[in-house]
Order: sequence, then structure tokens, then C-alpha cells
Amino acid sequence: MSSPERSRVFASLSERNVRIFFAGLGISNVGTWAQTTAVVLLVTRLGGEGLEIGLAVAAQFLPVLLLGLVAGSIADRRDRHRMTLLTQAGMALQAFALGFLDLAGVATIPLVCAMTAVYGTLSAFDIPARRSFATELVPPERLANVLSLSTSVMTGARIFGPSLAAFVASEWGTAWVFLGNGASFLAMIGGLLRIDRTRLHRVPAPPRSPNPIREGLAAVWSDPALRILLVVYVLVSTFAFNHLVYLPLIVRDQLLASEQTFGWVLSCMGIGNVLGALLVARLIVVPLAWFFVPSIALGAIMSAIAFATRPEEVFLLAIPMGIAMTALISSAGVILQQRSDPGLRARLMALTSVILMGSTPIGGPITGWIADEAGPLEATLYGGVIAIVTGAVGLALSGRHDDPRAGIDIRPPAERPL
Repeated sequence: MSSPERSRVFASLSERNVRIFFAGLGISNVGTWAQTTAVVLLVTRLGGEGLEIGLAVAAQFLPVLLLGLVAGSIADRRDRHRMTLLTQAGMALQAFALGFLDLAGVATIPLVCAMTAVYGTLSAFDIPARRSFATELVPPERLANVLSLSTSVMTGARIFGPSLAAFVASEWGTAWVFLGNGASFLAMIGGLLRIDRTRLHRVPAPPRSPNPIREGLAAVWSDPALRILLVVYVLVSTFAFNHLVYLPLIVRDQLLASEQTFGWVLSCMGIGNVLGALLVARLIVVPLAWFFVPSIALGAIMSAIAFATRPEEVFLLAIPMGIAMTALISSAGVILQQRSDPGLRARLMALTSVILMGSTPIGGPITGWIADEAGPLEATLYGGVIAIVTGAVGLALSGRHDDPRAGIDIRPPAERPL
């Protein structure tokens, strides 16, 4: 990577507020990924099979599906800095509570699902507030860069979080993973308190609307390219983004490997996540193809993982899988932002969260049921095929609408036409 390209990739880090924000976010997300992994491990230790794992994962993301758009409309009209502080504090308390319940030996699968649903409810409000607050840290021309770097920090935490969770859980128990996650939120809360609010690039609150959710959806649906993107995103998220369900079963039943192997697989995905986000971060505007091509690649890699027979094969495939997943997620978020009005930012963040995580309560149990009835190979393969087909169809249909500069012009002033 040349020096100009490197400076473009990390351009947002020249802002002190961005460095403070990302430092806290990185530490906090290591804990978050550790807890997500530990929940799966705890459910498995409590006797859960594929369906129970799917339900536990669904419990975390169902609140995002039900509340995400409402939370986005609230975040568009509230102080996002204060809202993020409150949600982060709430998630810290949830992690501590789950840890103490597990430590006391009273954890059951229904209790774990209920506590995970509490975390999901807080997350539904945290995601649009925190993600849209990140856009206030930089000027508009660095929007794509800060969003992609934010994704790289959040998903890059997967390099350390899952393997750390697997190690701590195997040595001392899952309770200490939950307690450690609670402590990790203090880094994010401390960072938010250190933010220089006088240097924020605030977006004026949009005019009051009798139905802000419908207004946001209508604005997106009026763009033919975004309609195609959203349909593909829903299908891929629902049926192909269920790795927390099928991967532990692949590891246990197909590879006959240990819990720590599952953690290492997710860590390898984390390496790919960082690379995928950095690929998007170097772009000023993101073409539609950067969304559809990773979908096709993701499906092909999932299909290969379905037939893997050794842990080394899954480790190697997990890296490009992480690249494809994060390139797809980052591109979707940036494309929606660059083709829409800034007053809709939090609602658009919420919309992508609803699609990405809110689809899990549907796809997770379906994937778990297929794994129980047919096996982990089939549970992985069906999602891969759907990702290939929908990505290819979307790419073919979107060609005539691929104007990445449509909507709001986020280019630096010197690059805009007179």
C-alpha cells in the first residue's frame, strides 16, 4: 500500500475525538465478542443443541428487529453522545448481572435467553445512537472512511474476543467472561466522557414528522438501487449470517474438535473482518458492486466450509469469509448513507441493524433446526447457496442504477463540480 493510500485509509484517525472513540470501542467490543461466544458455550454446556443455540442467538437480536427502527428515529432527534453513554452503562450492568448469576450456579437456558434479550434491547438503542454519533466525529467527506474504520474496530475485536472467551471459559468458567465484558464497557464510557464536544460535526435535527419511521423507509425505497440492495441484504442476513449457529456444530460434530477450536475459527474471521473493512475504508464513494460481489464470495466460501474435514481448512477459509462479510456490511452502510439525506443517518443505521441482526431471530432457529434434522453440512450449505444466487441476481439487476455519487455529495469540496 502506497503512502497516499495508507493516509486515505486512516484519514479519520487524524481527529483526536476519533482516536479516543475507537480506543474505547475496540476494548469494549473485545468484551462483547467474548460474551457472545460465551453465551453459545454456556448454552452448549447446559445441554443445548442446534435449536437451543439458535434460540439463544435469536434472543439477542429479536429486540433489534422489534425496536431498531423506533430507536433510530429517537436517535435522530436526541443527543447521540448522551444516549450512547446511557446504553453503554446499561449493557455493562447486564453483563455483570449475567456473570454473577452464572457464578452462583443458577444459570439455565431460559434464564440465559432472557438475560441475552435484555442485552439485545439495550443494543437496539445503542447501535443507531453510537454508529450515527461516529459520523459526527468527522467532516462529511470522511463519512465512508469513519464508518468503515468503525466497522473494522468492531469486527476486528473478533480476533481476540472469541479465543479469549474460549480460553477463560475452559480454565475458569463462562461467568468470568461475562464479568470481564462488564468491565470492558468502562473503557468505552471513559472514552465518551473524554470526547471534546466542541469539535463535533453535528447534523441538525430533521423537521418533526408524524411518522419518522415511514419517512425514512420511503426515502430509501424511492431509490431503485437501494431497493435491490435491501432485498438482497435481507435474504443474505437471514440465511447466510448464522455462523454463530452452524460453526460451533461444524467444529463439534464434523471436525470433532474442542471449544477452543471454535474460538480460533472466530478469531480467524476477525482477521478477515479487519481486512474487509480496510478495503472499503480507502474508498471515498462505494459502488454497488462492492456489496453484491462479497455476497457471492461469501456463499462460495460457506459452501467450501460445509465440506471441510480438518480444523486447518476452516481456519484458512474463515479469513476470506471475514473479508467478504465485512466488505458487504461496510458497503451496505456507506452506500445507504451516501445516497440519502444526512437527517436520516440514525434511522438508516437502525435499518441496517434491523436487517443484519434483526433477521437472526428468523434465520438462527431455521439454521439450527436444519442442523438438528439434516446435519451441520446442510445447515451451512443452504445459506451459502442463497448468498450466491441473491448476490448474482442483485449484481445483474443493479448495473443500470450504479451511480455511487447519487444523492448527497460527500466528496471533499475541492473535488466537487463548480
